[in-house]
Amino acid sequence: MRRDWVNKLFIERSDLYLRLLNQRWLGTEELVDGMTKVLDSFGIKAGHLLDLCCGNGRISIHMAKKGFKAVGVDISRAFLEAGERKARELGVSNLVTFLEGDIRKLEEVVRTRYSRPFDVVVNAWASLGFYEKEDDLSMFKQARQLSKEGSILFVAETTHTEYLSIKFAPTSYIDLNRFVILENRRYEPLTSQVSTSWIFYNKRGQDLELIDKVEITHHIYSLSELSSLLLKAGWKTVASYGNLSTLQSMSPLTHMNIVAKAV
Repeated sequence: MRRDWVNKLFIERSDLYLRLLNQRWLGTEELVDGMTKVLDSFGIKAGHLLDLCCGNGRISIHMAKKGFKAVGVDISRAFLEAGERKARELGVSNLVTFLEGDIRKLEEVVRTRYSRPFDVVVNAWASLGFYEKEDDLSMFKQARQLSKEGSILFVAETTHTEYLSIKFAPTSYIDLNRFVILENRRYEPLTSQVSTSWIFYNKRGQDLELIDKVEITHHIYSLSELSSLLLKAGWKTVASYGNLSTLQSMSPLTHMNIVAKAV
């Protein structure tokens, strides 16, 4: 299935989506604090981290501040350039490497620049289900091949079908000062597909000026479905949380955060 919206939203109109990524930095320090507590319980206090679909590097950079050496992979050059600037500003550019490439060719992208096996792998927020389930399986398989025995994978801050069955919102908006994002959604429980119209506006006084519109479709996983897929890829789910910052238990009313171990 073609996913032309990936190129439009993350490459052609990266300037629009980058505003949303910048907002996601709020709360990332607390998220990473929770992740490092989990890693401590597995005896991992430092090492090499792989950040899948890293965006502008909020997790890679915060983990670098904790002493990890991070590699972030993303398809968007604009996102990576923003991450590189932020890493320099925060004094961790020597600990973070950003690689541009298609996540479906993860091993090829990473091995051209980086040879060390990873202790930690992260896939955060809305970065699953963009293509086919086989592509997600392949991504996690490749991540496993790039990682050490006993390494830890986080699938963090993502939604799940149990939540949508109770709290699905067909419309919402995000107000970013002089910039507004309106989302209109359709959810098909039979296929677990969410189709969303992202409509971007500039504020002009009391009026909204249309900038662009992007139609996206992606697959939403349940905890059991994603855990099964991870196991096929070489990762065994060992815990699930509703909030990694507080290590709150997962429920149908929380986000889905999975901790899995390489097997």
